[in-house]
Amino acid sequence: MRRPTTLLAVLLTVTGCASAPPPKLPSARLQQDWEQTSALERGAAVDAAWWHAFGDPVLDALMGMAEQRNLDLRIAEARIREARALRQGARAERLPQLNGTAGISHGRAVGSDEGRTTGSVGLQASWEADLFGRLRGEARAADAEWVATVAERDSVRLALAAEVAGAYVEYRLYRTQHTIAESNAKAAEETLRIVRARFTQGVASRLDVERALTTRGETRARVAQLSELAEATRHRLVLLLATTPAELAAVLPDTGPLPSANAVGVLLSPTEVIGLRPDVRAAEARLLAAVARREAAEALRYPRLTLSGLLGLQSGTETSAFLSGGSLLWSLGANLLAPILDFGRIRANVDAADARQEQAYLDYELTARTSLQEVQTALILFAQGEVRRTELAAATDSARKAAELARRQYSQGTLSLLEVLDAERTLYALELQAAQATADVSLRLVRLYLAMGLMPPREGTA
Repeated sequence: MRRPTTLLAVLLTVTGCASAPPPKLPSARLQQDWEQTSALERGAAVDAAWWHAFGDPVLDALMGMAEQRNLDLRIAEARIREARALRQGARAERLPQLNGTAGISHGRAVGSDEGRTTGSVGLQASWEADLFGRLRGEARAADAEWVATVAERDSVRLALAAEVAGAYVEYRLYRTQHTIAESNAKAAEETLRIVRARFTQGVASRLDVERALTTRGETRARVAQLSELAEATRHRLVLLLATTPAELAAVLPDTGPLPSANAVGVLLSPTEVIGLRPDVRAAEARLLAAVARREAAEALRYPRLTLSGLLGLQSGTETSAFLSGGSLLWSLGANLLAPILDFGRIRANVDAADARQEQAYLDYELTARTSLQEVQTALILFAQGEVRRTELAAATDSARKAAELARRQYSQGTLSLLEVLDAERTLYALELQAAQATADVSLRLVRLYLAMGLMPPREGTA
């Protein structure tokens, strides 16, 4: 786990790495603990691959496919390779440059019949001494940009894991509700059969038959709607996994338990969250890049010293015989370039760098505060979701008993059909709500892990 980072630590780093003190930036006071922790464990060992806690092999398989195939993630990996190349280029700017040279020329004086051919070949070296840190600042900025790009890739991975887990939970929810709706449709069909039989016997009215027909139609329509929602979610998984419906069908069966969050729940401290969140790490790296670029802009105020050298061979003849004889030549030199009059261009660039540095700091603080707010909100929603799930489970049990009792009493002629239908509608609605509440707890836990920034490192990349 990455060592936690605080705003104060970043400011100390900012001050230490700049050749000139950065402008005074606002201080930040962040909360040290959460207002509500629910039943989550504090300080417990945490598996960064948090989806394993659901104990669902199908979900594990989907996560593995997403890690290998998702297109957004592959784009992020390509951006890392770009940033790595730019970092290497910025570092190379601080090193001596060695070039090979070769040339040939032919000419003659006016009025002369004889020409002269000269040729040269050699090595030319140059190196900027970087006395005031311009190249050092550019290299540091490139390093920080690479770190930020890696952190942004981690943000993509984290969001992808949460989206895949959420889509899987929703798919299982719709399939579970589809099963409930089919069961209710069968019950409505049985109720209609009983009502028609009683109508034939003259015990029930035509109104009772029409009411039973209405209930059956409603339940059948709900079955179709839930099937539609499940299919839409399945195709969302196809996109996330960059696969085909046929390949996904081999991994994702139509039936399966609704993932439950009963066995999971580890809570990190605010300091740990700030240290783990990839978007916070990216904002921190962008801040350090802005500081380094300010250093480079400031260095342009001062002279630039470049050392150069040449070692080679040069030869020439009065005739066309080229390189028949040669001479060794060499040179050493130094070049000093200092700004004298630029009408405020360098000062304006430094002022702009100051403003970008302050923007980067404020963005870092905003990102850190947002991350804590997201965790706090996720905690509250998770706690309320657990309460709702418990209450709906109890209410569903009572409604099931009431519906069974209503059917028996209707068969005995002691209860009206309207009361039976009302009891069945109540049971059906509560069964759907109970399934939704169970899924909501799992979805809210996924959002909590997303807010905390928990994600295992990606193997084989940096």
